Amino acid sequence: MQNPTNSINSSNSSNSKNPSNPNLVEVFTNFFRAATRPAVTIIFAAVIAQVVIDGIAAPQWFLTLASGCILWWFGDRTVQHIKEKHVLERSEGKEQG
Repeated sequence: MQNPTNSINSSNSSNSKNPSNPNLVEVFTNFFRAATRPAVTIIFAAVIAQVVIDGIAAPQWFLTLASGCILWWFGDRTVQHIKEKHVLERSEGKEQG
């Protein structure tokens, strides 16, 4: 005969959070987080282009904020790609050696 506490524990373990099966809220927040930074960067770049083309006098704080955002986004991506390339080269070197 099965112990009742074992059946309770087994049912609780099936309801525990499984990282390979995220719920809808987690999927939405991950998508929103992934889409926000590039979207804001594109909007800032478009506004800066409009300011330059039309000769609009934009506030200095806005140009500083937009430039910093764009530099941070592309700088972060560049550093990330360099690190990934470095790790890849190291792993290929170990496989060949």
